[in-house]
Amino acid sequence: MEPTASQGIQYLRGGVEWILKLLNLHILNVKHENKPLLFRLIDLKVYIPSSVSTVRWSSGASSYVILGEYRKMRSAVALLFLLVAYCGGVVHAGEIVAELYHTNVTVKWHTDYERQLVDFSIWFGASTPDVLFLGFSDFGDTNNSDVLMYYNSKKEIKDAYTNRDFKITSDLQQDFQLLRKRKDHIVVRRKLTTCDSRDYAFLPGTTQFYIAASWGSTNLVDIRDKRWVVDKKFGKVIEGPTDQPNIEEEPAALEKDVKVVIVNSNSPDPIPNVETTYKCIIRKMPFDTVNNMYHVVRMEPYVTPGNEHLVHHMEIFMCRDEVEEWSGSCNDPKKPPKSKSCSHVIAAWAMGEGPIHYPKEAGLPIGGKGKNAYVMVEIHYNNPELHKGVIDSSGFQFFVTGQLRKYDAGIMELGLIYSDANSVPPNQKAWAMNGYCPSQCTKNLPEEGINIFASQLHAHLTGRKLFTSQYRSGVRIGDVNRDEHYSPHWQHLQQLRPVVKVMPGDTLVTTCVYDTRKRSKVTFGGYRIVDEMCVNYIYYYPASDVEVCKSAISNSTLRAYFSERHGMDGKRMQISDMYSNVKDWGNGVDEEFYNVLNVGNMNMNCLKSNGEPFEFESKDSRQSWENMARPTFVSGSFITTRDRFQCPAINDMINFE
Repeated sequence: MEPTASQGIQYLRGGVEWILKLLNLHILNVKHENKPLLFRLIDLKVYIPSSVSTVRWSSGASSYVILGEYRKMRSAVALLFLLVAYCGGVVHAGEIVAELYHTNVTVKWHTDYERQLVDFSIWFGASTPDVLFLGFSDFGDTNNSDVLMYYNSKKEIKDAYTNRDFKITSDLQQDFQLLRKRKDHIVVRRKLTTCDSRDYAFLPGTTQFYIAASWGSTNLVDIRDKRWVVDKKFGKVIEGPTDQPNIEEEPAALEKDVKVVIVNSNSPDPIPNVETTYKCIIRKMPFDTVNNMYHVVRMEPYVTPGNEHLVHHMEIFMCRDEVEEWSGSCNDPKKPPKSKSCSHVIAAWAMGEGPIHYPKEAGLPIGGKGKNAYVMVEIHYNNPELHKGVIDSSGFQFFVTGQLRKYDAGIMELGLIYSDANSVPPNQKAWAMNGYCPSQCTKNLPEEGINIFASQLHAHLTGRKLFTSQYRSGVRIGDVNRDEHYSPHWQHLQQLRPVVKVMPGDTLVTTCVYDTRKRSKVTFGGYRIVDEMCVNYIYYYPASDVEVCKSAISNSTLRAYFSERHGMDGKRMQISDMYSNVKDWGNGVDEEFYNVLNVGNMNMNCLKSNGEPFEFESKDSRQSWENMARPTFVSGSFITTRDRFQCPAINDMINFE
């Protein structure tokens, strides 16, 4: 039966699920009030195993969900015309507040996916500037960016751009429309995509805003002019299909018996005047966890006001043993010996992020095991300017209820192992590294699979694109999460609606793409802010014992490469020294090494919540967690295109052009 126009509208407005029953479907020409709807028609040959009733299709920065059954197939192959809605909701709203010298400028937006428009309302605050500059870019660059200019004396706007020399230039095509002008605010409108090479195309993922204002000077032509007062903010003008907020879990909807517990330092301490510090705070939960189990249903950061620029990220761990309460450096030898049992990650937070909400079906279990429950908060301070005497009492707030929900929730780390094996050569435009969670590890998930309801991607200063993809039987079936314009200064916890179903035996590949063109030395994998990471914290239910599923290029592969190709002592030298001793990464050396990373064996961390590895099973006696072959992928017909970062080919090597 061919879907009607009214059914098509219903699918679009239904949010991120499009329930399509595609039987004998040949031609689709869906319109509403004689206007084409926001649909794309894709001609795919889709192979659907008889056991699969859910197909998730992905392209570029977006993923789409097709739910339904297709039973009348011959040879399990059918020609389907998939009608795919581009975005989940009809309207999305957001807001940022720029802190300028004379005033705060608030920018609010409403994105209308159906009409492909975005309206920005700009509120000037206490003091209206003479000139306002609102810039949009992928990675925060102030040159080669799209700009809206507002001149208060004339009450006029101008669609402009900055060129490579930071000069502000009027655009030939004026795509901003002034809808309203008031004393305290204006409202402007623009299409999401204009096909103007000087305009910013709003896409799913992070949008970086550059807000500048001037009082008294109206003829500024260079954004670097010191007369500008500037601020930089981050937001999402377009939410992805799995980015819908969980409205039901706002504080007003929490259980009536919710307790709020703050875990922080009892005696505030000064942040050390060194660049990188990890502080650990161990506390006992202040209620009866010996005999009773509770669910944590919400967590949020508790950051000392004024220290937001120093608190880079925090992790929260559950302790298996009863531990002495303590606060100090995580590397302090006086740290309680039993603190080693505080290894079960229950939450992670990074600067720019808000609260962590659990869905109504699940909560994080705590207590009920015949002993007191202890938690440890680990805070990463980043203090590059070596400030002295900054007092901090940051920590975490837990919202806890005794009304247990249906499922226990868990958290899992995906990506790259924190190791100098995962290092990036200098002067690379788009160096991709993949962290694998292979089927050998995911087979330990519950038989019914897990439901990922939130995801937080994390990298450091050179990270530019981050995403996790899901493979089944070697075929890529979709993305868990993706940010094409990642910023380490705004790390978004993405709620996934609908949840992403992962089955035992699936493979999850987390990819981080780095830009090291401004660095002359190797960027090591590690914990410091100048090092690099590649992590995806996934929140899911029901809980399993799999807590860490990450990889690195194996040490044996690296030692063999540096020994054979660069004449180094592969047996005695440290991995970091081998990287550092490569004097010239040019002349094809980087390209050759990139190939080694993508074909060499890997070292796997497939760890339980107690930090112990799962048993490794393989028919090949040469394989182990420390030296195993990477997963193999096939060109399936779920998705007709290969991901150039996860499965490189010679025609993709843009990094080395």
